[in-house]
Amino acid sequence: MPYTLNEYYQYANSAATRAEVYSDNTTAANLLALHKKNDAVELSLCDCVYASNILLPMPAELMSALDDKILSVQKRVIVTGIDAYLSLINAVDVRTFMAALKKRIDEEKLNAVYLLSKNRFDKTLFSNPKYENDLYIAYIFETHQQVSHPTVNVISDKWIKNENHPTDWSALLKALDKFEPTGIHTLVMKDFSSAQAGLSDNVLQMIEITDIAQQYYGIFADLPIATLEILISKCKDENISPTDYLRFKFENKNANERLAVKRLIQLRDDVLWTAYVWFLKNAINGNSYLAKVLTSTVTVENLLRLYVCDIAETLLSDANSEAYAKERAVGIREIGNVAASLIIEFIARINMKSNEIVACWLNCGTDAEHIEIIRRVAESDLSIGLPQIWHNLYPLLVDYLSDKYDYGNNEITAYFRDYRRMKIADAITEKFVKKAYDLMLPSSFILRDSILQDLSTRNETALLIVDGMGAEYFPLVCAMAERQGMNIESANVAAVRLPTSTEFNHINYWHKDKILDHIKEIDTISHYGAAKNEKCPPSRNIAATLDVFESVFNSIANGLTKFEKVVVTADHGSSRLAIIAHEEEMIETLEWNGEPLDWRFSIAPQNIKPPKEFESFYDLENNVTYWIVRGYNRLPKKGGKLSVHGGATLEERLVPVLVFTKNKTEIITKRVNEPKVEQIVEKMDFDI
Repeated sequence: MPYTLNEYYQYANSAATRAEVYSDNTTAANLLALHKKNDAVELSLCDCVYASNILLPMPAELMSALDDKILSVQKRVIVTGIDAYLSLINAVDVRTFMAALKKRIDEEKLNAVYLLSKNRFDKTLFSNPKYENDLYIAYIFETHQQVSHPTVNVISDKWIKNENHPTDWSALLKALDKFEPTGIHTLVMKDFSSAQAGLSDNVLQMIEITDIAQQYYGIFADLPIATLEILISKCKDENISPTDYLRFKFENKNANERLAVKRLIQLRDDVLWTAYVWFLKNAINGNSYLAKVLTSTVTVENLLRLYVCDIAETLLSDANSEAYAKERAVGIREIGNVAASLIIEFIARINMKSNEIVACWLNCGTDAEHIEIIRRVAESDLSIGLPQIWHNLYPLLVDYLSDKYDYGNNEITAYFRDYRRMKIADAITEKFVKKAYDLMLPSSFILRDSILQDLSTRNETALLIVDGMGAEYFPLVCAMAERQGMNIESANVAAVRLPTSTEFNHINYWHKDKILDHIKEIDTISHYGAAKNEKCPPSRNIAATLDVFESVFNSIANGLTKFEKVVVTADHGSSRLAIIAHEEEMIETLEWNGEPLDWRFSIAPQNIKPPKEFESFYDLENNVTYWIVRGYNRLPKKGGKLSVHGGATLEERLVPVLVFTKNKTEIITKRVNEPKVEQIVEKMDFDI
């Protein structure tokens, strides 16, 4: 029968080998105090486990060591810490311990009291009434205590520091308390690498690095074993959290949507690479484009494709597509050319998607995107101008197609507006072919050489010749200057000499020390395409030509560091539409006796009046008269695969003449529909 403490006091001193079974830790403490008061010696079970024990001793070994300790004391002994030990071993070994205890009680050779919790004590081995009747087993129940099994994690000191943690089984038993143990404990053992058999389920022997990473470092991620081992070793040695360590290695300035992918590429050979991905998932905005990328299965090999192509393709129609596209573009610009080929792949994937869905994703400023934008714009209705969805994506194209700038004549302004739109579309109409033939150059247009000869006499004024930069590019140059805040003193469209080829338009009256390096790429592209000996689509040629104007403006800026002013003009223009009209069989090949000089002009036959299809021009310097083809007709000669010059169309014979200056100017050029100022006119004598 159970006793209360008061009832049991009178029996406590009897010299029998006995087990005292208590109901709660307070009762156990009172029992211990009672025995010590009666001159008994406390012996903790942990005293029988030595620091040198790599393995926790099993019951037979432990009880043998305990017997020796009890016998050596030569006083009554009260044994504590049994419940802590029993909490560490499995049910089979608990029963083995109880059998060993029963044997000692039955033999009555030891002057010892064994304190055990009723939650650990196995009554089934002591069913004979004698054990209670003769007080071999004494039950002292004061109150009820709910059992709460302790949890013990056993881990190698390779992975965590042992500060404030037990480092051997003896120290762990002390930490578990003398009576019924509770709480969560960690045993940090040297060279612990394999699990011990016979331990309780609540003793977690942490061998797997993934378990350690989760339990002690909060890393719930499927990282490679080698990565986890290195990361955790570093964190343990430097006493730092994984997040703080990875932030330090990744460099905190890179832990954002703009720079993270670039940094991941830089660290592609780092064994911690997958850990950096895990770190970023927790460090960045969960609603960002990068977060969408990182939620996929990311590897060193597929990161760029995911970022540039795969995820973007899945988000084309997302409600936040514009925000995602902007973030992606910023990241790609940081990455640089390494993403170029993947952007080409992305463009191919979305080829059939609508402009409205695709537009915001073509925003990285790459050549491939510009070519694709031009291709799509070419399929649009340009009669109403460039669709608004492209305006923020390709400023150079917006500038080229701008209708804001006045050529000085309404018809000419309209002509070049239509010319630029048709060139982008790589198409032409019968109506425009007729206009190119009918529209004559107004006499109000000044000769380019007349303007340049005056400017050439001015000090501190340099000349930049951009070969092939016809009047079609006049709005582009004006708009770029306005966008970049560059000062234009005057802006005109002027006429070159006929025939409209470089050999007839040398600018030899400008002092060579004031001539900047010629820019020849526009003329080269007009003849050979963006890549010589390759079949380049029109959109690629146009994009390559527009890109040249970045170099033009760089040259102007450099010129203004040495001179007060820079004059920008061209030797002649060229006509793409003449080639298209020929390919579409909208024009005639004019009759000619013999081999003409060029597609577009030749030396005039003697004593014959020029037919209506030609304009006649007398070259005083060489005493030669030329016939120059009007409109888009041609002479019977090979050549002109992409564009032509030498003829009398407006796009061949009109060029910009702009004077850039260091000084601030109020108005760079007249706009369409603004009041016009009369120009000085030098009449050209076309007929002889």
